[in-house]
Amino acid sequence: MLEILWDRSISLLLFWSIWLLAPLLVDVSAAAKCFMGLFLHEEKNGKAKEKSPDADAMEFYPYVTVVVPVHNSVDTLYQCLNSIFRQNYPKDKLEIVCVNNGSEDNSFEIFQEFQFEHPEMMTTWSSMERAGKSIALNAGIYHGHGTYIMNVDSDTWLDKNAVLRVVEAFEADDSLAAATGLIRVDKEIGEGYSFIDLINYCEIIEYMLAFNIGRRYQQITDSLFTLSGAFSIFRRDALLQSFMYQDRTVSEDTDLTFNIKNDQKKQKRRVGCVLDAVAYVEPINSISQLYAQRLRWQRGEIEAIAIHGEEVRSIWHDLRSYIGRMFISDHTLALIRLNWTFLLIFLYFIGYSMQTVFFSLIILLLCYIILDTASFAMVYKYSPGLYRCEIKKIWWIVFILPFYRYMVYWFRLAGIITVLTEEKSWRVEYPVDQLKEIFRSYKRRLTRASTFLNKNKGGETV
Repeated sequence: MLEILWDRSISLLLFWSIWLLAPLLVDVSAAAKCFMGLFLHEEKNGKAKEKSPDADAMEFYPYVTVVVPVHNSVDTLYQCLNSIFRQNYPKDKLEIVCVNNGSEDNSFEIFQEFQFEHPEMMTTWSSMERAGKSIALNAGIYHGHGTYIMNVDSDTWLDKNAVLRVVEAFEADDSLAAATGLIRVDKEIGEGYSFIDLINYCEIIEYMLAFNIGRRYQQITDSLFTLSGAFSIFRRDALLQSFMYQDRTVSEDTDLTFNIKNDQKKQKRRVGCVLDAVAYVEPINSISQLYAQRLRWQRGEIEAIAIHGEEVRSIWHDLRSYIGRMFISDHTLALIRLNWTFLLIFLYFIGYSMQTVFFSLIILLLCYIILDTASFAMVYKYSPGLYRCEIKKIWWIVFILPFYRYMVYWFRLAGIITVLTEEKSWRVEYPVDQLKEIFRSYKRRLTRASTFLNKNKGGETV
């Protein structure tokens, strides 16, 4: 009797540990480490106080160059430029450098409209003969005269205190060589409940978790992985001492982050984040756009690790290196989820009851709901007071986040596959569109074949 009970216990343990806990391994361990790290840091150093919008003015305002790479940005460029103009920062200490990156629309007319309306703002426009974001950014950096260089994407707009907050942070900390701000999705919360609205709400929580929690933890542990291309600021000398932006990966911002971290070690300077400097990005408007974005992010991450991962030499060294840990969690352990997904359906055929398989999926879903509830609570805790009221409106999103997380996993897995099978390219084809085009192609062939047969019906067959 005891032997039978022992065997069943071992079988149950193996089932739950392999088929249920494996998919949670990466997500739970990473979240627990981050949450615990922030908790211990606060216990030791106290929680940082939020700055008041009416904080005392600086005595000296250094010159800041804002570089805006432009590529077919007719719909967003004016809002981007206008957000820079409305900064709580002296206009004579700001300049905007727009660099055309192969645009084929009327972006230049939008720039001219802004320049005409705001002649007091120092603005310049230049065009590159060859398209490429890295080339455009480098041209803008060399063209600018600021003590600080800020890069802002043309589909991004800044909070009115963004420039002031980052300059305050740099002026107060000489060890800061470069920093990224807080990126927030610009979406009215609770105004719609369509499928894309639900995706956008998940995206809002994801961004807040990545920046307000993840970047906060990475700054504490000096393991910042990426200075966001949408909104980052640099000391001019630190940027010029680096290799600048390069086009050897599809994630030029991650590549530059590693370069600056390595270059500034001798000067004991670091990269960090300024989380009270906020920039806004447009929400995703389609699944194909989300797919393309996440595929590029995953591919760029792996390409950057491959270039800068010379310090990663063994599995034990991987676990000590933040680059190695990132690679293991986003690449190696991704295969666990892949195997789990495809092998789960075979459990029924090897002796497990359908009730057991279904129950395991329910338990797995509940575990992820608990994880996402904890993540939502952390986002709420670290959000500014006014934004908390907005976040509370979508508390129920914790029941949808597990499905969103799983969908994004497959998109990022596609990035792992493409980095192994395809040459580097910013262009991403959505698989559904590819499949539709295949069916349309077959339909055209069948139509031509049917037309040919009808014309030659009764005639001699060639």
